[in-house]
Amino acid sequence: MSKRILFVDDENWSVSPYFEILQDHDIETDFAENSDQAIALLRQKKYDLIVLDIMFAPGTILGQQVEPRRAGSTLLAKIRNQEIPELKTAADVPVFVLTAVTNGQVLDSVRDLQVKEIFRKPAPFDDVIEKIITFLET
Repeated sequence: MSKRILFVDDENWSVSPYFEILQDHDIETDFAENSDQAIALLRQKKYDLIVLDIMFAPGTILGQQVEPRRAGSTLLAKIRNQEIPELKTAADVPVFVLTAVTNGQVLDSVRDLQVKEIFRKPAPFDDVIEKIITFLET
């Protein structure tokens, strides 16, 4: 049975290199460029892992404005707190963060949302792939 990952990032070019390699490992990948697209996918499918950027635009979630610098962490908080109805993905879904954010306070608030890994962009490609594959195979 294949595993399924949702990548949420407003820069497709920064995450698309992962897709082919992961598919070679029988890992299905989906992509959302904002919170609303992510929510639509999370309502359609159950994911084994979310790879999430913290900062992306537009900063909206279910029609409400949020600060683009915290769009990803706001989305994750809403998932964790079960504030989004009808998700097929569990509230405790494992999350890896892949971000260029350097603000320690923001990163600490993300860690508080029980993320499994935080990778700082530009993260070494092979390290991210290895962590994802190892995590999903265990």
